[in-house]
Amino acid sequence: MRLTKRRNHNSGPRGVFITATDTGVGKTVVTAALAVALRRGGYAVGVMKPIETGVPLSADTRSDAVRLRTAARSSDTLTEVRPYVFRLPLAPLEAARLEKRRVTLQAIMRAFSILRQRHEVLLVEGVGGLYVPVTASCDISNIIYRMKLPAIVIGRVSLGGFNHALLTLEALRRRNIPILALVLNRTVAVKTATARLQESSTLRLLRQLAGVPVIGPLPYRATLEGNFEREVAKLARTATITKLARLILASGRGTISRCSSYPEP
Repeated sequence: MRLTKRRNHNSGPRGVFITATDTGVGKTVVTAALAVALRRGGYAVGVMKPIETGVPLSADTRSDAVRLRTAARSSDTLTEVRPYVFRLPLAPLEAARLEKRRVTLQAIMRAFSILRQRHEVLLVEGVGGLYVPVTASCDISNIIYRMKLPAIVIGRVSLGGFNHALLTLEALRRRNIPILALVLNRTVAVKTATARLQESSTLRLLRQLAGVPVIGPLPYRATLEGNFEREVAKLARTATITKLARLILASGRGTISRCSSYPEP
């Protein structure tokens, strides 16, 4: 299914924040696939990973931020796409402390503002879940609040996915942050009848109770790490990613303007 740009569908810069119920549930692959789909559809796509941890110098070419830049074919500098990078795989607050550095929201928002004005659509990927601490007084939910973006939530479809998804959706609602969709991802292969039952149960209950569009589950990709670009290119062509891209485009400035009425945290 193709995504084709419409000539009279320009309502200003659009954007979305891709967050998750946990770490390692598929934020980067979904964000990258969205970037590819939107780019193929004729949109000028920007990507941002405000903070990335667990990136050794020797592995930076395989980092999330670099992969997102490649997917979007972005000419933005890596410093703009990723204002902060830390070597240890820890929460940003602790990773920064151990490197004797300090994260500031001002630096993140400065880069965000530049990228937002430069692109028709900006995809921002978070780190971990909503309550991952960034500074002593700021977590990921604070960053979404400041950016005034709607959210897409990535969650597991396996056992435990139901509770984690509902907790994350409730946390976003408490902040009055618009939620475009909950995307369920297979992070492990489904090999047994019990696992299939757990997955179908999670999917059925979330479609009944989540209160937002529930999309997926995305297929398990055993070769993702070794063939990231190829797997992302395949995923970008699916009806699932096309549907997500259209939700982002449809949200437009109208959804974002509603965010401006958030109560102060």
